Amino acid sequence: MILNAEMGDQSRHKIGLYTSLESAELLPFRLLRYGEFTSDSRYYTEREGYRSCLLLATISGCGELRYAGQEALLTPGRTAVIDCSHYQYYATHGEEDWKFVWFHFVGTAADAFVQMINGSGLRVMEWERWRAEELYGELSALTAAPGRQTDFLVSLWIHQLLSELAQSSDGRTAARYQEEMQRAAAYLRDNLEKPLRVGDLAKRSGLSEYHFLRVFKSIIGQPPYEYLTLLRVSRAKQLLAFTPLSVAEIAEQVGYSDARGLIDNFKRHTGLTPSRFRRISRGSEGMA
Repeated sequence: MILNAEMGDQSRHKIGLYTSLESAELLPFRLLRYGEFTSDSRYYTEREGYRSCLLLATISGCGELRYAGQEALLTPGRTAVIDCSHYQYYATHGEEDWKFVWFHFVGTAADAFVQMINGSGLRVMEWERWRAEELYGELSALTAAPGRQTDFLVSLWIHQLLSELAQSSDGRTAARYQEEMQRAAAYLRDNLEKPLRVGDLAKRSGLSEYHFLRVFKSIIGQPPYEYLTLLRVSRAKQLLAFTPLSVAEIAEQVGYSDARGLIDNFKRHTGLTPSRFRRISRGSEGMA
């Protein structure tokens, strides 16, 4: 197992341990330990080769998770389930403390459920924030009296929880991504004249910049920069055809710092310079 970690000087942790009976090894799920952690800005854990699955659910602040070649931000209510035998890195994102609840589990069905939730990558699920806030207390109460019956109840509880998350990963998360990407596209349409900062758009959507770029392209059809360029060229066409503004003035209105930026992108997408497009659109020059 590879493990690198920095706990941070101001981090606060409460941990619960649970020891099941030997007979519980045949159950679909077994709880190993659980906790509620408030981590400062220095906290991170980097690990691989640990035979356990892990659930992380954010209560407040924000965490960053890297897993299966993907990255995601864990804002309040967002939940991830991962297989710790694969590489993972999670850390506090930003300067605010990250408060989250977690539990490690194994079992005959554990790996299959994690794969069902994540597919071949990582799916971060939306959860009501109060569920994350109450999770530590639920586990403490559930494991107060260890024994055979408790082992069965814990296994059933984990099964129900993962089933709920698996359903949300296929439904509400996909719907949320659609909504967030459409909102991001609308923002670009309404702010053509402003510089594009993908990091700001990603933060609005609760995603890492890397993950935002992938989701935006899959839903909108182009990367954000290309989509914005198409919007700017389309708007420039309207201004060229129906206003007396100069090419330099139009370039400024659609977000370019100088006319050259507009000319290069306009010609790349239309095959024409802005000036020639203007003449053609006004009937003073025919198409060759």
